[in-house]
Amino acid sequence: MKHVPALIIAALLAMSTDVAAASTPTTGQLEAHPWQLARATNAQGRRIDALFVRGRPPYTLRFQPGYMSELNLCNESSSTYHLQGDRLILEGGIITTAACLRPEVAEQERVAGSLVNARAEMTLALDERGRLLLRNAHGDVLVFAPVAGTDE
Repeated sequence: MKHVPALIIAALLAMSTDVAAASTPTTGQLEAHPWQLARATNAQGRRIDALFVRGRPPYTLRFQPGYMSELNLCNESSSTYHLQGDRLILEGGIITTAACLRPEVAEQERVAGSLVNARAEMTLALDERGRLLLRNAHGDVLVFAPVAGTDE
């Protein structure tokens, strides 16, 4: 039992190292390549299954100077964006209006739209592995991996 406090301290230090390893991305880092959704969890830590549709490319964010696009949903959307510290500010969004033929794709789009939108308070961070972490005010976390080898 003498070692339990030392183990607890070591575990707390390991967790704080992971938090400290996260950094706020710059616009240059965001715009360097597209970001594909790799993991999504709600505030209770459960996977958000609706964002992953079998047989379809992953939900993707693409940042370009002043704009953020959401790709690989039923429709594509684009908003102006800017960073305010670690906050992602989206404004003036537009979206195509194609009908979603597959119900699971329509649900994917609905859920993505509820998590990433101009009304949501969102923060961004880069983790120690270079993945983009998007958190909203409800505690949902979307993890996007950079897509290498694209000519974006």
